[in-house]
Amino acid sequence: MNRAGGVSRWTHAFAVASALGMVGLQATYLLDWPIRVIGLFGLLGAVLPMTFGMAYLLLPAYVGTTLATPRLPGVHLVVSYAGAAVLVAGQLTTLSRALVTAGATLWSIGVACFLAALGATIVPVLRADPSVVIRGRDRPQRSTRAATGTVLLAILYLAVGTIALLTRMSGIQVIPSATIPSVVHYYAVGFAALLIVSLGARLLVGFYHVVPPRLLTWGALGGGAVAPALIAGSFWSWPLFQVGAVVLAFGILCYLGMVAVVALRTDRRRIGLVGVLAGAFAGVGGVLVAATVAIDGDAAWLIEAHVPLVLDGFLLLTIIGYAYEFFPIGTGQFTGASERVGLATIGIFGFGVVLRAVEPLFRAPMVGDAGATLGIVGTSVYAYVLTRRLAGIHVR
Repeated sequence: MNRAGGVSRWTHAFAVASALGMVGLQATYLLDWPIRVIGLFGLLGAVLPMTFGMAYLLLPAYVGTTLATPRLPGVHLVVSYAGAAVLVAGQLTTLSRALVTAGATLWSIGVACFLAALGATIVPVLRADPSVVIRGRDRPQRSTRAATGTVLLAILYLAVGTIALLTRMSGIQVIPSATIPSVVHYYAVGFAALLIVSLGARLLVGFYHVVPPRLLTWGALGGGAVAPALIAGSFWSWPLFQVGAVVLAFGILCYLGMVAVVALRTDRRRIGLVGVLAGAFAGVGGVLVAATVAIDGDAAWLIEAHVPLVLDGFLLLTIIGYAYEFFPIGTGQFTGASERVGLATIGIFGFGVVLRAVEPLFRAPMVGDAGATLGIVGTSVYAYVLTRRLAGIHVR
C-alpha cells in the first residue's frame, strides 16, 4: 500500500469511528448521563475522531505533500479510543487514580502521535519554502495567511487542552484551574470549532467557488482565535469568561454570515452545504445561549440547551455536511445510496437537536427523549451510508 493509500485508509477508519460515536452519543441523552460526561463522550468519541482523520488528509495537502508517517494514525486511533473509554468510565464510576491517569496517558499518546505525524510532514516543507502555504489562488493572500495561522493556533489549543487533561487526571496542576469543563472547551472551542472555521474559509471556496466577504472571514477567524483562551483559560471567572463568550458569539455570527453568503451565491447545490449551513445556525444559537448563561448566572438552566446546540448541532451537523462533500453517497452502488437519504439524515438529526434544545423551555423530558430517539435514527442511517460508501472505495 502506498503512502497516500495508507493515510486514506486511516482517515476512513476515523470517519467510521466518529459516525458510530455519534450514535452512542445520542444514546447517552436517553440514559440521562450528566451533562459534562455527555460533553466528554461526544468530543472524544464523535467530534475529535473525524477532526483528526480529516486533518491527516487535508493539512499536508495544503503544503503540497502527503503524511510522512502513515502508520502513526493507526496507533493514534487505537490508543486514543482506549484512553477515551477509560476517561468516560472514570467520570461515570469510581475508578482508581492510577487507572484514570492511564486513560489520560493513552489519550495523550494518541494526540502526541497526531502532532508528531503532522510536524514531521509539514515542518520540513515550511523550512524549505515558507511561502508554500499562501500560494493558493482560491483566496486573497491575507485571508489565506490568517486561515493558516489559525489552523496552527487550533493545534496549539489541542496541545494545551491535552496537557490540562493529563495533569488534571494525574493530580499535577501544571495549568491553573484545569477542570474537565475547561478541557472540553479547549477541545471543542479551541481545536474543533476553530479548525472548522479555519478550514471552512478555504473549503467553502474550493467546493462552491464563492469567496465570502473579507470582513466576515476576518471576524470569524479573529473571534474563533481569541475566544478559546478567554473561555477555557478562565472558566466561570469574571470578567474574562464573559468577554470570551461575547467574542465567541461574534465570531460564530460572522461564520454563519460566511456560510450563508456562499449558500446564497453558489450555483452548486449539494446536500453537504445543507448540513454545514444548519450547523452554522445551530452554532449561533448555542453561543448566544452560552453568552446569556455567562452574563446572567440565573439562566444556568439553559446549559441543557447549550450542549445539544453546540455539540450536536454545530459540530456534528457540520461534520456530517463535510462528510457528504468529501464522500458523496450519491455515487455509491448500495441500498440507500442517494442524496435524498443523505438529506433525510440531516433533517431527522437536525430536528432531533431542536427538540433537545427546547426541552428545558418546556420542562418536558419526553420532548428531549423524542429528540434523542430521532438523533439515534438520523446518526444510525448516516453511519450506515458512510460506512457502505467508504467500504466501496478500494485503496491500493
